[in-house]
Amino acid sequence: MPIREISENFSIEDIVPYFQPIVDLQSQGVWRYECLARLITQGDKTFLPSEFLYLIEREHHVNTLAASMFVQCASYFHDVNIPWSINVTARDLDNKELSNTLIMHLASYPTPERVSIEVSASTALSNPKSLTAFVEKSMHAGLGVFIDNVGSCPGNIRALVSLPVRGIKLAGGLIKHYDQQDAVREYVDYLLSLCERHSISAIAEHVEDEAHLESVKRLPIRYAQGYVFSPPMANVRNASARH
Repeated sequence: MPIREISENFSIEDIVPYFQPIVDLQSQGVWRYECLARLITQGDKTFLPSEFLYLIEREHHVNTLAASMFVQCASYFHDVNIPWSINVTARDLDNKELSNTLIMHLASYPTPERVSIEVSASTALSNPKSLTAFVEKSMHAGLGVFIDNVGSCPGNIRALVSLPVRGIKLAGGLIKHYDQQDAVREYVDYLLSLCERHSISAIAEHVEDEAHLESVKRLPIRYAQGYVFSPPMANVRNASARH
């Protein structure tokens, strides 16, 4: 069931990107942005994906949402020299029209290596062949891959880092329990060692307060994301890191 009832008329054009910064803890500046889908209704109400995805399925927009987000973000960041990423689902990985759209846009896009997709760890582990095929088709155009929410589900870490990925995003709960649970500490230390060995960027996500941020800073993690820096915003041109 939806968390909130959406009673106003809806169209795919009402879903727009919001942008949350990923911060470089060394330079204290924004390293890149994650683009997050938000539904903005005619009454200026904002809805999260968990609240409107049932409408996407009902209106048969499942195969067009990621492409719409990509095109909007590509246009927004065309003249802004900063990396960015969109989220894709397991269904998106098998969507040939989506991969063709990405390749077509990146062929004439300035510094296409700025662009990445984010795939959840559960999707990556459950659909390795689809992910590999998607990456192999798109990588020559400059597209990068980040694995999101690592540590939230059981799976082979080595399989994740063996994929051609630019970054691994650690689930927020891992750092919070790092000092309290030996198993979590061993998992995080091993994951970070693999990232270093494979030259993969490690990002702490869902960093919501100063205490959590201080825990991140004690680990060999260079990048972090969360409300302690900024919530997702409709405009990033004047955004900067606070820490």
